[in-house]
Amino acid sequence: MLAYGPISEPVLTCLAEVEPREVSWLWLGRMALGRLTLLVGRPGEGKSFVTCDMAARISTGTPWPDGSANPAGSVILISAEDDAGDTIRPRLDACGADVSKIHLLSAVRHTDELGQPREMMFTLADIPMLEAALRRVPDCRLIVIDPIGSFLGGGTDAHRDNEVRSYLAPVAQLAEKYGPAVLVVAHRRKGSGSNADELALGSRAFTGIARAVWHLSRDNENKARRLLLPGKDKLAPEGGGLAFAITGSPAAVEWEDAPVTMNADDGLALENGDADGEAKPGPKPEARNVAVEWLRELLANEPRPTAEVMAEANAAGYAWRTVRRAADVLEINIYKPAFDKGWAWRLPEDPPQVGQEVGQVAPKEKELGQLGQLRQNIEKTNDFHPHNFDVGQVETSWTPSAENGDAGGPV
Repeated sequence: MLAYGPISEPVLTCLAEVEPREVSWLWLGRMALGRLTLLVGRPGEGKSFVTCDMAARISTGTPWPDGSANPAGSVILISAEDDAGDTIRPRLDACGADVSKIHLLSAVRHTDELGQPREMMFTLADIPMLEAALRRVPDCRLIVIDPIGSFLGGGTDAHRDNEVRSYLAPVAQLAEKYGPAVLVVAHRRKGSGSNADELALGSRAFTGIARAVWHLSRDNENKARRLLLPGKDKLAPEGGGLAFAITGSPAAVEWEDAPVTMNADDGLALENGDADGEAKPGPKPEARNVAVEWLRELLANEPRPTAEVMAEANAAGYAWRTVRRAADVLEINIYKPAFDKGWAWRLPEDPPQVGQEVGQVAPKEKELGQLGQLRQNIEKTNDFHPHNFDVGQVETSWTPSAENGDAGGPV
């Protein structure tokens, strides 16, 4: 009799046999269903407040802060740092949550050979238990793991890529199989740099396996104001940031209506005091003043599509973040001239002069009204979503597409 050992062979998938499909979104353009998203921030910045706000919105079907639709469903919270009775439940109540749709996975119950039950803390080594939880909550749309470092197991080195991936890859597979989005909350390391994603505490595998990364920090000029800013995104063009405050008793998140026109790297540069060469405190940066005059002249005669503004800025040698700050100074209106057109920029009636103190301002009320009506029409037609993301035509760089004029969206 012949003895055969194990047989190995490659598994090849012909891409011609793969059916293309669009990304399914939990939060349009920001957080995908069936995928991992990473939320990074220092302790005390408000990460758990944000996750409670998200859970509450999902439980009741309340639209997202940017107005995009949010069908109701259930949430599984995996939390190590907040008490269920005196912290999590009061925060959910303050957000108006339907707590019957929110479930806390706090432990795993084992029964020994004598029939005696005992409970042990849940870790990501207990993947079968997480799958069992998903089967018991079939309408789950979001799993929150807060913070990820508490659930890797005591013997895991969170700075080793292979060990981190051995825990996160099975979670990603469960997300794809059952469909919920997974929000992984991570602390931010001490130190500074120019790339915000590299400041996530632990291995680069955290940012590598996540399809999108969001960063939470405080506004340098107003510590009560928190900023939720985009890092990398593998599934959609970079969207705008958001701002909020934590108010009330019990405290809850109160979102601002206007988007924040910078990404996580821009926010990090402001923290480091080197954005546009400006040290805080200090005079207004010359580069931005020059960009203000350039942008005023560019838009003086007529509105310009975002793609054209980006192309002209690139040709003139202006960094895009400098142009965006110049747009803040000029209070530029960013709008959609028609449903089949990309976003465009135009000057307000009376733009301020260079050197005039102008903080970050919201679009004019009439623009908010137009955007609000646009969003309603978009949701009715299911044609485009509020930020005009076309996930089938995502560009890999910031270079604009002259064909559709959508590069950059409503920055």
